[in-house]
Amino acid sequence: MVANLLQEEQYILRRAQAKGQAENPPAPSTAPQSSQEREIQQRLAEFRTALQEAERAFRHMEDLQDTFDFSYKMYYMPGRDHSHDPQYAQHVQALQAKLQSLDRQRREVVAQIQQLLGRSETLRDFLQQELSAWHERQQRSCLGAPADTCLLQLQDWFTALGEGLFQLLQLLRAVGELRQKVTYEQDPLQSELPLLEKRLQEQLTCLLQSAFVVEQQPCMPTPPSRPLVLRTANKFCTRARLLVRLHDRNHRMEANIHIDRDLPKTRGFRKFNILTSSSKTVLVGDSPREGLVCDFQYLTLKEQKGGGSGKGSRGTNEGPLAVTEELHLITFTLAYAYCGLELKLETSTLPFVIISNNNQLSSAWASVLWFNMLSPNPKDQQFFSTPPPAPWPRLAEVLSWQFQSTAERGLSQEHLHMLAEKLFGSKPSPESALPWTKFSKDGAAGFSFWAWLDGILALLHDHLKQLWKDGLILGFVSRKQEKKLLKVKRSGTFLIRFSESVLGGVTCTWVEHPESGPPAFRAVVPYTAAELASLALPDIIRDYQLLAEENIPENPLLFLYPDIARDEAFGPYYSQRHEGILTKKKEYLNQRLIRV
Repeated sequence: MVANLLQEEQYILRRAQAKGQAENPPAPSTAPQSSQEREIQQRLAEFRTALQEAERAFRHMEDLQDTFDFSYKMYYMPGRDHSHDPQYAQHVQALQAKLQSLDRQRREVVAQIQQLLGRSETLRDFLQQELSAWHERQQRSCLGAPADTCLLQLQDWFTALGEGLFQLLQLLRAVGELRQKVTYEQDPLQSELPLLEKRLQEQLTCLLQSAFVVEQQPCMPTPPSRPLVLRTANKFCTRARLLVRLHDRNHRMEANIHIDRDLPKTRGFRKFNILTSSSKTVLVGDSPREGLVCDFQYLTLKEQKGGGSGKGSRGTNEGPLAVTEELHLITFTLAYAYCGLELKLETSTLPFVIISNNNQLSSAWASVLWFNMLSPNPKDQQFFSTPPPAPWPRLAEVLSWQFQSTAERGLSQEHLHMLAEKLFGSKPSPESALPWTKFSKDGAAGFSFWAWLDGILALLHDHLKQLWKDGLILGFVSRKQEKKLLKVKRSGTFLIRFSESVLGGVTCTWVEHPESGPPAFRAVVPYTAAELASLALPDIIRDYQLLAEENIPENPLLFLYPDIARDEAFGPYYSQRHEGILTKKKEYLNQRLIRV
């Protein structure tokens, strides 16, 4: 009767909602779900329906048991003489029929619970796949890739499955109470219930353990685009979340953090302390979107001085790893309790690098890139003892992310081709791989490939971001390719490229076609951040003058490659001129810098 009433209420609600939608304009459509998401939603709905069926079957079993128990106490009195009771045999026969009916119902309930556990295992596998995909997206996001790392959808799914499993746990406990009241030979509850309880406990443990994740990897407030690089004495933050939003409000949930809890047995490995509070009570707001979050902010690290591993005592031979190749971990632990189940949950951050000087930031970020690009084990703190080479296709993708996150425009195939030629000396094959030392340490120009590339990224971020984003900087062009592009263009055509010999330098090269002879190519001494801090590149290009052989000064930069008039290309970026007006009485005339 209750089930029929609920179905009627659902029908009334659907009819009212359909009427309301007809009267109101349609709401903006949400993002389309993937087939995997639809599969999860459907399986969750089927799990809820099957759970309701199991609860109805349990209530029916409860009624049958009450009926049998009453009849048993009323009519079954062994040890007495029933020869004078002609109806006793009928009572015993009816009682046996009630017991058989109860046995059938118990077996049906056990089968339904087994089916529910099978459904939940399959559903948990689906959620684990989605969670693994989220971990990969978060790792790519740490490297600068555009990726959605929102956890709200996963939290809804994990919470829904957790609610179902805890509801099933309560059902199992209620079934166990019935078994304590009435049991018999070959009772299915006697043989099956302990196994079902153990299986359910294992499922809940696995679900809760996998649902405890690091939502925000360790990150300093600046620079925001480079997490997993921390500096001693500088504040940083990190956050973990339990995706199963169920908790016992009478139980105080305590979250703790530990750094390098399982310290690698490596000679010279530095040890650190967390100076600020390393424990926090998890509080939950009323909004379902707030979730169970352990948010640690304003944390600070300090290196331990004891054991000869302190700052200033680390000799060149004391440890096998450089400071920027030493990887550290923070572990979160959470004391969780709900519905009589108590667990200690644990999760860890990705390995991060600890530096003591901003000069080490670039090298540390190179280590973060290399580890997250290549390590199959997210907890491998010994990764740089034997770092593997990076396949060029994978490295090219990660390098493009650096430019995408820094200046909102990644690297084109032409850019990557030039970089590959710089690294490998020829066109790379799919099997081409770059060693770690060649990426971050060795360099014929006195600096490594990564140091050169990171200098360009800093220049883009501070001075050329909009020009790069709008495609006005050609960027990575070899000198051979530069001449090939310009020689077929008219005189005064120029392009902007990054210098290969100066760290963080950008230059202009233009072509001149004399009346006779081959074309001439002119390049300006590269501009660095020191020059661009006082004069923006568009203004340099606008006012650039060439003085040669006492000729009248002229600007040789006329057309941006391939064929765009200089002022048309750079006009929106020119700074406002303040020309001197001679008709007004002024003590001084305005001045402006001009590059010659």
